[in-house]
Amino acid sequence: MQGLTSMTAGSDDLAVFRTPYEAASPDGPEHWPIVFAKFQKMVSTQPNITHEQLGQISAPTLVLAGDDDMISLEHTSALYNAIPNSELAVVPGTSHALLMEKPDLVNQLVLDFLEKDPPKTFMPLRRQSGADHEQEKASR
Repeated sequence: MQGLTSMTAGSDDLAVFRTPYEAASPDGPEHWPIVFAKFQKMVSTQPNITHEQLGQISAPTLVLAGDDDMISLEHTSALYNAIPNSELAVVPGTSHALLMEKPDLVNQLVLDFLEKDPPKTFMPLRRQSGADHEQEKASR
């Protein structure tokens, strides 16, 4: 992450991100340095979310990561464990750029999460059992 804060928007190492952004941005290619500056600020100041705050999230949440991500699997697991009833997907053979590396698989994971109710699990350890989940849904 420290390397990202010292790069410039025109760095050759960022071409894999810059080129598609410049081609698709409604603000034009000249907007890339603005986006990258905001990204650098975010990387150097965020996140500021405590485990207690994560524990207050009630919206359905999918924690998604690559198995060779710059964010450690331990940190990803901590996020997953802190957010009640969240789901975890670790995409094999990907890095932090998993959206670009395996777009079809990631899209399917996200669409399944958004469009389908969580399946009833047979031996839940941290999520509600199927019956408890059905009761909660009925009471909404």
